[in-house]
Amino acid sequence: LFRSSPLSPKCSPASSGGSQPASNASNTSSGGISSSVSIPHMIHHIASSYVSITSNFLHAYEIWEKADKLAKKNKEFFAELSTVVCPLALNSSMSELVHYTRQGLQWLRLESNIP
Repeated sequence: LFRSSPLSPKCSPASSGGSQPASNASNTSSGGISSSVSIPHMIHHIASSYVSITSNFLHAYEIWEKADKLAKKNKEFFAELSTVVCPLALNSSMSELVHYTRQGLQWLRLESNIP
């Protein structure tokens, strides 16, 4: 059983050389031993943040893969867009990226008759 502990990230007896049991054990009525481990709040927060960031990264990767497949299917569209606007590169400015995106979206709207 893991639970978050409100302990501060200051030195604890375990980190200062003192002895501290790894877990709190107690006897249960069935004769077995139940144990729990306290996790400092900061460690719990960092682990939770890591899981959230990893999840977002995996979701972004899935979107990137879908976009890559669509771009490969529609090479002509992007080739023409790059000719009319300007080809995008890793060192393109933000205004070039915005102009490219707006032009592409305008073409998509015209094709699908969206106002």
